[in-house]
Amino acid sequence: MNHSTTTTALTDGQQLAVHQLQQIAAASHNSIHVTHVGPSRQWAGRIEARVTLDCSNLPRTDQGLRLRSQEPVTLLIPGDFPFAYPLVRTRHVRFAGAPHVNWARNLCMYRSPATEWDPADGMYGFITRLLDWFEAAAAGELDTPGEPLHPPVAFPDHTAGRLVVRANAPTAPGPDTPWLGGALLHRVSDERSDVVAWLHLQDPWPDTVAQARRQAALPDGTDVYLAPALVTTRHLTFEYPRNARDLINALGSDHIATDRLLGLVGFVAERNRHMLAPEDDPATDQDETDETPVAPVHLLLGTPSRGTAGDGPRQTHLVAWHLPDFADRLGRLALDTVFDDDPRVADIGRRVMELGERWLDGLKTRWMRIDEARPEVTIRRDHATPAAWVTGKKILVLGAGALGAPTAENCARAGAAHVTVVDYASVHPGILTRQPYTDADIGQPKARVLADRLNRIDPHHTRVVPIVDDITDQLPATLDVHTFDLILDCTADRTVRAYLEHTRRTDPAPWPHLATLMIGHKATRGIAALSPHGASGGGTDVLRRTARAAHTAPTKDFADIIDDFFPTQPRTDLFQPEPGCSDATFTGSAADVTALAGQLLTGILAALAAPAGQHTMATLIIRMPTGPTHPQPAGPCWLTWTNDTVIPDKATGYEVRLNPRALAEMRAEARRGARVRGPQIETGGTLLGAVDDSTGVISVDEATGPPPDSLLTEAYFQHGLSGVSDHLATRRTATGGISRFLGMWHTHPHSLALPSATDRAAMTRLTLPLHHAPSRALVLIAGGTTDTWNKWLTTTATPDLYAHLATRTAAADTEPLTPRPLTAPGSTTWPGGYTNRPHTPDHIVPDARKARP
Repeated sequence: MNHSTTTTALTDGQQLAVHQLQQIAAASHNSIHVTHVGPSRQWAGRIEARVTLDCSNLPRTDQGLRLRSQEPVTLLIPGDFPFAYPLVRTRHVRFAGAPHVNWARNLCMYRSPATEWDPADGMYGFITRLLDWFEAAAAGELDTPGEPLHPPVAFPDHTAGRLVVRANAPTAPGPDTPWLGGALLHRVSDERSDVVAWLHLQDPWPDTVAQARRQAALPDGTDVYLAPALVTTRHLTFEYPRNARDLINALGSDHIATDRLLGLVGFVAERNRHMLAPEDDPATDQDETDETPVAPVHLLLGTPSRGTAGDGPRQTHLVAWHLPDFADRLGRLALDTVFDDDPRVADIGRRVMELGERWLDGLKTRWMRIDEARPEVTIRRDHATPAAWVTGKKILVLGAGALGAPTAENCARAGAAHVTVVDYASVHPGILTRQPYTDADIGQPKARVLADRLNRIDPHHTRVVPIVDDITDQLPATLDVHTFDLILDCTADRTVRAYLEHTRRTDPAPWPHLATLMIGHKATRGIAALSPHGASGGGTDVLRRTARAAHTAPTKDFADIIDDFFPTQPRTDLFQPEPGCSDATFTGSAADVTALAGQLLTGILAALAAPAGQHTMATLIIRMPTGPTHPQPAGPCWLTWTNDTVIPDKATGYEVRLNPRALAEMRAEARRGARVRGPQIETGGTLLGAVDDSTGVISVDEATGPPPDSLLTEAYFQHGLSGVSDHLATRRTATGGISRFLGMWHTHPHSLALPSATDRAAMTRLTLPLHHAPSRALVLIAGGTTDTWNKWLTTTATPDLYAHLATRTAAADTEPLTPRPLTAPGSTTWPGGYTNRPHTPDHIVPDARKARP
């Protein structure tokens, strides 16, 4: 091997590369030869390593490159090798025009160097990659069938500007008919324009800027203009030329001659002059000698070069040629001569074309930078994540604070079509610690500042609307929640939650999905309560279930959640960051709240991404990590619940929500009673739960069977006292005070679930099985026709149910009514509890239902 430089002139990385290359060549059995190593004259800072590869034994096909038995290449090794990979150039141009060959000599080795190049592999990995390239070239598999094609390369001129292509591109209408027309561009800045629509020559073109904006769904005030565009019928080249003449020759092979190209440029130039003319200065009055274009002159060129290798359909690959201003004038002259029948004008036209040909001969192509945003050729980076659920949806975010602001931003970035943010508060200095606002925003409404920023994320697809008002003033009179797909309550406000629960309950139309997000008082934990479309309860309901589940868990797994969110005693260590009567808040950093907000939203979206039949009320619990020397918290977990049986109390307007577990307990007691006591004997027991007057919801959590001193007959159920108070105290403690005495239930086997005369009289006195009876209680009756009743006992069907929140209207010390006998004298009476024998005929049962003050 010839060395024209000493190793002392090489960097440490280049010395490593040369050493590895020598070892590779020595072990290659003469299939790799290194013939020269020396400094590069054209590439500063790189050394050249000339290598010859033995390709004589590579499998070949007719579609492959025609390789010689020995193929020489030059490796250009950078000084910072292996943290930068070498370049590969051929010493010939035989591979020009092939896939993955740029500038006729440069072999493209990596599609994604950041992920494919491994510095640890060094020259060993690089030479293996090079050998794989030649093997694929010989087999004609540089673009392997089924893999993405390597699109043509147009080396951009950084001074030519940038195009972002947003609208899906057209294709040639036929095998011999190129597509000719224009593109509607939104000028974002002096350096950038966005392609927002395409216009075929036979389409109606906008006459005014206002029409163009409407056609592309752009807001008022948007700067728009037109650009000529053409799409060829076939793939032209793997590398676009750097001069106009070569490009024109390539287009000529696809039936696009010079006059046609210049005529297209001129046609669009005239349309721009007409469309962009001021209203008080119509285009017909413009000075025809004015050679200044009214808009930049870009020529968009498309070829069917995108897609996958093989026989599959090809999509349009786009490049953009930035033309000098003279093209505008020359194109309009060419257009004038093409459509004039005067022979003298025709002669001028020929001269114009000759001028155009000479002009093109010396013109360099200045290719613009292209950023693809077309749905047909791009894949969203979040397409396989839960965030994909948000794409195209309408989202309502309540609150623009520490939780609401990052949540709204995540929805906007996920491609929501519409995001409405509601918050009445303004930015003040203290919140800058962890909320995405700046010093310049102080005093401004949060919702408005946030919307202004988020509207700049993707103005073509996402619109963010601020509402600066109190949430309870907006729902439901002003803001129609039914137009949204998801409501995210990020207020951490009990009043808002209760208002949402009440409004949702009283709304005759079903609500969209509702998620309630909360952060703990030190931002180390977060919970998200999900009430999907069709759920029996809203956010307040689901959070109540969460609290009850945490308190009643058989282990202490949720002790931290109870302390953070559901303490049995009100928290006293409130954090008020500003002096005076400022709202209490939590302590936590921007990193804390953004991490929790992201995890909570991701969990909610993952739940919603499940099939509709799998949606259920649920709560996600998130715990933040701690340091490596601290005890590690449990990971994320879900708690889930099926829907309650909802029973309207028509007399009070309240809604009774009967937990499936409570209904199952009632069913189990009714089945046992029918089996042991007989099918006509009534039974019943105690109900535990709570009444929420603010929301109008009565939650039934548990149902018990009849106490041992109860009286059960075919005509009447009399609730006993034995053990009731102790049981209620136990359950109240176990649930953290969430479930308390609520009322009583009893059955009407094989008959209507309606109160009898005896039941109605008892409701007025409200005699309860307690020593200290409340002034109101829930009365729940289960019944139904024989068919309905039997289905409930034998299946999971629901019986007919009657519910009423009874309030005592008669004096508590009134003598109890004697039930009207509904059975013949001597009928059987049964005790409660688990006995399987009825009372003896001479047994006397005291009235245990009388309320005691």
